[in-house]
Amino acid sequence: MCVRKVWSALLGLLIVSGKASAESASYCSVNTFNTNTTWMQFTKEPVPYEYGFEDKFKSIHCCVKGYRSIEWFKDGVAYPWSAGVSNMILYPEAANQTLYARRATRGDSGNYTCRLSNETHVEAHTVKLTILEKPTDAPRTMFISKDQWVEEGAELRLYCEALIGRSLLADARSDLRWRKVFPNNTEGDLLPTQTEIKTTREDVSDIIGSYLTVDRVSGQDYGPYVCVVHSNDVVSKNYVTVHYIHDTTWCGSGNVPWRALALGAAAGALALLSAAALHRRCTPRLLLAARHARARAQPTARRARVLEKEFDVLVCWTAVDGELVRGALLPTLSYKYKYRVHAVPLSTQPDTWYSELIGEASRCRSLVAVLSPAQHSPQQLLTALRQLRELPLPPVVVLLQDLPKLKREAKEGGESLVSMLRGTRLVAWRHVHERAFWTALRLALPLPPAPDTKPNPAETEENKYSRSGSLTALV
Repeated sequence: MCVRKVWSALLGLLIVSGKASAESASYCSVNTFNTNTTWMQFTKEPVPYEYGFEDKFKSIHCCVKGYRSIEWFKDGVAYPWSAGVSNMILYPEAANQTLYARRATRGDSGNYTCRLSNETHVEAHTVKLTILEKPTDAPRTMFISKDQWVEEGAELRLYCEALIGRSLLADARSDLRWRKVFPNNTEGDLLPTQTEIKTTREDVSDIIGSYLTVDRVSGQDYGPYVCVVHSNDVVSKNYVTVHYIHDTTWCGSGNVPWRALALGAAAGALALLSAAALHRRCTPRLLLAARHARARAQPTARRARVLEKEFDVLVCWTAVDGELVRGALLPTLSYKYKYRVHAVPLSTQPDTWYSELIGEASRCRSLVAVLSPAQHSPQQLLTALRQLRELPLPPVVVLLQDLPKLKREAKEGGESLVSMLRGTRLVAWRHVHERAFWTALRLALPLPPAPDTKPNPAETEENKYSRSGSLTALV
């Protein structure tokens, strides 16, 4: 008697193992994705919901390829499980892609996760398993494809799967099928180019599914579809839309044209650098030319405004900068650019600059102050800028020192000096022959008199003296 029981148990185990092997082999080897790639991926749609019945055989699957290892977890607990956690058993002959239970119980319900990994990637999929006491009347959707974006001429594959109730009456319907939704929102049969493939489960006969495939998508295949599930008197519908996209072969084929992309990026960067250099070099000149063109268009009105003042530019400086001003700045403004220049030397201490310049500023159209920040403390520099900005003419300050050092000194002088510098028109001196400096300075000044305007006979002795200076004295 004992021997007979042992043989019966072994025979039952072999039958269950054979059933699990056949189920795994048939499920994971049919209706797979049509792909020749070798990277780690699912070979068919990963179903997120599974259903079974008490005391019945039940299996769940994780159909994949390209992995090095696969691990199973139930509600976060790694396999193998004790009887109190789950009765599901791993089937090694199915490459560990299948779990099964000979007689499922309600305690087997839960979230089962298969975690795949190879040398570079890790991926996971979770299936929620529900073990029911008896068959259900209402259908339960287990999987429905998401909306698809497909190129014309490419393949299309949609899938729908559900647990349906058994037909209780002779005229009751229990089935699942795809239907096309036409522009007038009516549902109709699939087109001849659209193929529907019905599927069933060997472990649970109440689970049925349906694939909708198109070998080469054309214009008539785009639009919405509906998966209609009948379960006795209950009807469930799930909609999927197929959208049109342009050809993006290289985006997903793996054959990315890196060389072309690199050359394009390099060409774009070179074009941006060239445009920036061209802008920096040519834009100030174009702006200056535009000012001259506008002035020539209104010669009478402009000449009247120019002659309202005795001088075009008031140039002021301290003794330390006198040689550069007399030898380069004043002669270039007077002879080359035809400005009427009035020169006024300033005292070394900036406290009295306002009183020294207020009378002279009323005779001029603009003011240029030449400063060497290294010759002043931050507080003296702040006083100098305040004295100049109190004049009726907004000052243009020519700096004989690089701005980065000036910024450090400004930081030491506090926020008042920083804000004063930001509100003042600054032009950095570089070289007497540097065209960019003269263009920036002339953009900050009003235009000189027209060529036919007679020069004002009133000149200071300082102006006459400045014309004898050398243009290259301090180059």
